[in-house]
Amino acid sequence: MPGRTLVSVTITFEGAIAIITLAPEGGRHDRASIEALGDAAVYAGGHIDGPEAVRAILVTGDFGSGWTDEALGDVDGLPGVEPLGAGVHALAEAPQPVVAAIRGACHGPGLEIALACDIRLVAADATFAAPETAAGMLPRAGGSQRLARAVGRAQALRLLLTGDVVDAVEARRIGLVSAVHPALEVDGAARALAGRIAERGPIATRMGKEAVHRGAEMTLEQALRYETDLTILLQSTADRAEGVRAFASKRPPRFTGR
Repeated sequence: MPGRTLVSVTITFEGAIAIITLAPEGGRHDRASIEALGDAAVYAGGHIDGPEAVRAILVTGDFGSGWTDEALGDVDGLPGVEPLGAGVHALAEAPQPVVAAIRGACHGPGLEIALACDIRLVAADATFAAPETAAGMLPRAGGSQRLARAVGRAQALRLLLTGDVVDAVEARRIGLVSAVHPALEVDGAARALAGRIAERGPIATRMGKEAVHRGAEMTLEQALRYETDLTILLQSTADRAEGVRAFASKRPPRFTGR
């Protein structure tokens, strides 16, 4: 599948992995960069079938340290104008698992992009912050809600209300990220993780992501029923039958996404 360049976002493909590389000018996001991210996420998320199916998405590059002055003055809620954070929401809604490889500053919209990813691997030099309240603002792309779901209310409120900068070790301690790697190794670790995900049953990994995210919005009883419903759906797939045959034959499965 050919790659695409979308303003400050590049999307390329390595096997079943879509790689979205962020490069906001000067490390600052604007409406165009977030829209480009959304376009890339929709493009990758739409390729779930066929020989060029995307089974995992990797987000890497410069997550960014803030908004441009123009974006800070942008107004949400105008008729016919898409919210500034819509592209971040599109990334969060991608059906495939999304892995982030984060280096350096990941502040403001950068943190919101990271929170839209399912698994976050970070370099030892990574830092995280939600500085918006210093400018009399709130996060524009779901940051307050996804942060609370990632680290709990107490830690989310501390970060949102103070703008404290959190280093990689602290981010790992509070559950914001999954692992910390040396700066030169984080991209390779994230690629390897995305590759491991891509080797597994693609319907099962998509449904696993759905079960966790949707289930978190339900009562436990509702979530357990939802998990059972997804399991029943999986039982009718060719991939599930192939997985059982491969396990019995002690061979690697050959999943087709059907």
